[in-house]
Amino acid sequence: MAFKYIQGSGKIICIGECMVEFFKNNAETWKRGFAGDTLNVAWAMRAILPKSIPIEYITRVGSDYISDEMIEFMKQSGLGTSHIFRELDRTVGLYCISADENGERTFSYWRDNSAARKIGGNLAILKSQLNNGLLVYLSGITAAIIGNTGRENILMALKEAKKMGAIIAYDPNYRPSLWKDKNQMQIFTEKICALVDIMLPTFNDEMEGFGDETYLSAINRIRSWGPSEIILKNGVEPTAIITPDKIDYLEINKPKRALDTTGAGDSFNGTYLACRLLGKIPLESARAAQAASAFVVQNKGALISQEKIKQFSSIE
Repeated sequence: MAFKYIQGSGKIICIGECMVEFFKNNAETWKRGFAGDTLNVAWAMRAILPKSIPIEYITRVGSDYISDEMIEFMKQSGLGTSHIFRELDRTVGLYCISADENGERTFSYWRDNSAARKIGGNLAILKSQLNNGLLVYLSGITAAIIGNTGRENILMALKEAKKMGAIIAYDPNYRPSLWKDKNQMQIFTEKICALVDIMLPTFNDEMEGFGDETYLSAINRIRSWGPSEIILKNGVEPTAIITPDKIDYLEINKPKRALDTTGAGDSFNGTYLACRLLGKIPLESARAAQAASAFVVQNKGALISQEKIKQFSSIE
């Protein structure tokens, strides 16, 4: 699939949950930030794409001061916030990161009262939010937290957006604790894949969620469900780039010792999609995405400066 952003052709839309993030700055203090898987993708795209290309973030937040600060953070980051709705009786989620000596992270979450769980509650609002969308990105985490009604509504809204020309990008980002059971996740994944143009899975998630034992078993299953472009990530192992006519395997160039792997896949996804919007082919886009991701894991927290993302992804 060839595509490139043309001025005025539409907006980039990311849908999901932004949370308050805490990670250990040193032995005695924690540092607070804002992050979340789809927010991290929007952040990376904003770092790379020209400011003239609008990027909207769709979520729901509370009416408290921390929600105010979150929205201000997004505005200062160059993200559109006009489609963010407020919930009077809810707030935003929060998580803390703990990373081991290899940079592998574990999370502690407080998100049961997250306003973002209401994202998919109103179909008419969802459809209006996706109007004039050139690229719509969401993840399996988004799908997991919004419940059955939200998932059905988002599928209908995406179907309409696709009819209007939107490109749909999806990362399954399987988190078992967020789903009622594995079967629920599998059914939804197959449904959304029928609408997806660019699929951005991680092999470990596909093994856990679907029992795939090899790259090819995962690739063939996903291909059979509809996506024409699949980028299968696998940590420091080769990335598989699948297009309709071939499969390329891109080796990781000199893997770095990770300090914190939080946000690595998200920075990959955001960089990849930004490069594709700039007209780069999938293989070039994946190479730039790997470079950005490799730098992210050498830093604490999900987000690094947008200037660094642009620098390390080698985007001029």
